[in-house]
Amino acid sequence: MYLIHGMRNSGIDVDTRLASIGINADALDPSSIIHPSLEWDIQKVIGEGVKPEVGLFIGQHYALAGYGPLLMLLVTCSTIQDALKYGIQFQGLTHLFGRLGLVYSNNHVALTYEPIDLNTEMGLLRAQCEVSGTYKFLQDIYKMMGLVAPTIRVELPFKPPQELDVLNQYKTYYGSDLHFGAEKAAFQLNDVVMNVRIPSADPITFRVYEAKCIAEIERLNAEETDQASLIQRVRGYLELQQGNIPSMATTAQALNIPERTLRYQLQQLNSSYKQIREQLIKHKALRLIEYNEYSIEVIAELLGYSEPAAFNHAFKRWFGQSPRQYGK
Repeated sequence: MYLIHGMRNSGIDVDTRLASIGINADALDPSSIIHPSLEWDIQKVIGEGVKPEVGLFIGQHYALAGYGPLLMLLVTCSTIQDALKYGIQFQGLTHLFGRLGLVYSNNHVALTYEPIDLNTEMGLLRAQCEVSGTYKFLQDIYKMMGLVAPTIRVELPFKPPQELDVLNQYKTYYGSDLHFGAEKAAFQLNDVVMNVRIPSADPITFRVYEAKCIAEIERLNAEETDQASLIQRVRGYLELQQGNIPSMATTAQALNIPERTLRYQLQQLNSSYKQIREQLIKHKALRLIEYNEYSIEVIAELLGYSEPAAFNHAFKRWFGQSPRQYGK
């Protein structure tokens, strides 16, 4: 969602591109979790023909709120060093495809980012977005912690832009201590800052959110191994949107798979589009009721039912009781 927002603000007609695969950006479900392969498939559609350097601006639209429990874990750590270590440990809860690391050398420490793909324009665009977003994260989290951000030497694994005005845009964003052509991205700090105490440190709150992060990582890993990739991709695509669930034909188009092939491959996995769709609606129904924030009428609408009565009937068939009885 941050990627879409950033592309919109960069002047890219991302909504038309999404519509070509049956996705309405304004109807995205912010609580949905999709498989990384599906995220990459969607980015191929919305990022086609976009210059990698535009990623400098797109990455600036990633916001701290998107980190959820991980953000609270980091701001309640004891020191900056602890925050960096836990950020790397729980990288699976971030938007990053590349790999984070810490490198110590000569009284300095660097938070590094190693891109997965620098050989294609799409890989370069993703890397530019993620490096830019990571730098913004460092700046924003220092502010949230109540600390002044230190001077950072920035190394980028990209060639320097040939246009002078574009180069100046990089320097304006990353600062004057900027270096291109590195093996991987690096944000280098004096190691003195590693032991700086975080004003918002809170051991009790930290333990609560550490448990939440561990549980979330375990859940994501379980989903990764419990389902075949194709099922995950179909479920993830259907999970994305609120309201009417896309048809099998639209889903096949979005995944760039012929509809007959998709049907056959799901059958080989002892599954079907209908089964995945129904399981998804059941899961969303329970989740929305347990939030205890919406009326039954609103939940029915969010799930694509034209009448609450139809939703009530389906819910009783699934769970043996009405939505209101379940909610109590």
